[in-house]
Amino acid sequence: WWRIEDGRVNFSFTGLASNENGWWYLENGKVNFGYTGIKNNAYGWWRIEGGKVNFSFTGIAHNENGWWYLEGGKVDFSKNSVEQNENGWWKITNGKVDFGFNGAASNKNGTWYIRNGKVDFSFSGDAYGYSFSGGKAIG
Repeated sequence: WWRIEDGRVNFSFTGLASNENGWWYLENGKVNFGYTGIKNNAYGWWRIEGGKVNFSFTGIAHNENGWWYLEGGKVDFSKNSVEQNENGWWKITNGKVDFGFNGAASNKNGTWYIRNGKVDFSFSGDAYGYSFSGGKAIG
C-alpha cells in the first residue's frame, strides 16, 4: 500500500489517503494497520481503527491532542453535552472532553452533576440551582 503523487510513490507520506477499499492512515508511505485513534485531513478529524477510517463511529475517542466526541466518524466541534464511553460519563465542550468542568450539564437522559469533567454519581444535594440524587438532577 503506497501513496502515489504525480505518478511517483511518496515513500515519506504520513496522513489519510484513499483507494478502492476505503480511506486509510499512512505513516511513511505505508498503511499503519496497528493505529487506532483520530487523525485529520482536509475534510476534518476522523476515527481510525486498525489503519482504516471508520465513517460510522459515534462516541468518544482520543488522539495526541486529547479526547473528542465523534459523530459519524468525524469530530463534532459543535457538541456540548454529557456523553459516555468505556471510561465513564464526560462533559463535552465544543467537541472536546472537558476534564476541568465543574457544574451541571445535560444530555437526553437528564441533567447531571459534573466534577472534574466527569459525572459524580455519588453526589446528592443541592448545587447549581438543582437538587441531585446519585449525580442526576431530580424534580
